[in-house]
Amino acid sequence: MISFLPNPRPVEPRLAPQYHAYLGSHPPVADEPRTQERATALLADAVQWRASDVHIEPASEQTRIRFRIDGVLHDVAEVPNFSGHRLVAYFKIQSQINATAIATPEHGHCRMAAGGTVLELRTTVAPTVNGEMIGIRLLDTQRPLLRLDDLGMKEEDQRHLRTWLEGMQGMLLVCGPVGTGKTSTLYALLHELQKEPRSIVTVEDPVECNLDGITQIEVHVKRGMTFPEAMRAMLRLDPDYLLVGEIRDSESAHVAITAAGSGQTLLSTLHARDAVGAVTTLRNYGLQLWEVAAAIELCVSQRLVRRLCTKCRSGGPPGDEAAHWYGELGLPVPEQIFSSVGCDACGGTGYQGRLGIFEVWRIDAEAREMILRGADDLQLTRHAMAQGMQPLLSDALAKASAGLTSFAEVRILAAEVRRTTGGLALRP
Repeated sequence: MISFLPNPRPVEPRLAPQYHAYLGSHPPVADEPRTQERATALLADAVQWRASDVHIEPASEQTRIRFRIDGVLHDVAEVPNFSGHRLVAYFKIQSQINATAIATPEHGHCRMAAGGTVLELRTTVAPTVNGEMIGIRLLDTQRPLLRLDDLGMKEEDQRHLRTWLEGMQGMLLVCGPVGTGKTSTLYALLHELQKEPRSIVTVEDPVECNLDGITQIEVHVKRGMTFPEAMRAMLRLDPDYLLVGEIRDSESAHVAITAAGSGQTLLSTLHARDAVGAVTTLRNYGLQLWEVAAAIELCVSQRLVRRLCTKCRSGGPPGDEAAHWYGELGLPVPEQIFSSVGCDACGGTGYQGRLGIFEVWRIDAEAREMILRGADDLQLTRHAMAQGMQPLLSDALAKASAGLTSFAEVRILAAEVRRTTGGLALRP
């Protein structure tokens, strides 16, 4: 006989108050679905907490509903499976996915109004042993664009970016893993460019925000509009600035490097572990060293950390564990460190929103020579830091010292990026 282990994760009802209020007044019963009302309340809660994703995950008897808030999944409700199945079916129909049971993952999208805003829903449904699980990516079509000043970037680094934008040459790359805010940084740079009498053309997958005065092309593979094809089309539209949502393969990398090397100004994102790692990623896409050295001008690497809730954050002297961690890095132990607590204002999470952690690498003449000679990431990192680049971990430590984020968030970030410094000394 198969036994089922109970789900150990706690449910936090404060993160779905409207949904729980509706459940309290209209408990789910098998013959009274009221699914649309429950779905609308659920989306309104997601908007309130600025959730990026909603998961509806069936188990043996209960279905868990989860929000991804500030990059972390939180369980916000648990309902009987028949109620969860109806929610899944409702979102499938709205997203133009066949309402019958599926055997393979399916994708769809739609627009829905909830919480006083219009949401673009990107939906994926997949079969599981307990039924269909659905993941919904939420794009707020009315959320105001972040400006460069809003990203959390140091004034000196902002100045480097604005100087590059004024020069109109080569390629600017924003680097990092998935979900680190790269697209938000690109849009902030587009906002700076909107003020200029220039032609701006973008290729995106998908277009997350419509921008007046900018020509935006959306990738649609089923219609033959692939990334490389869209990029070739944008080159024929007489642009001053090109924005490519992501350089994701060898073909798009070659088209982008050709455009940047021929005098076009190009902005894009790239999956690279840090700023100097962009060179290695482009080489892995089959680009020649001379092509990379000639085209690349500025690399921004970034991550996101959760911003401490100002209503409940706690500061105090570091304990032995924190002191040992700072000592391992060769850094002075701060007099106080900040941690999350949790209150009604933050739904018990201890955090409200996220802020960017950045490093900005300006490629100078010596760096180009090093790229041409095939210098590795460690050599390029040493040169960049000698020229004033502050690494990601240094920026994170400075923001933790200011009480903007917690020591716990910095440790998570450090576990990922510490190896990229090559053991070089850091200074917050």
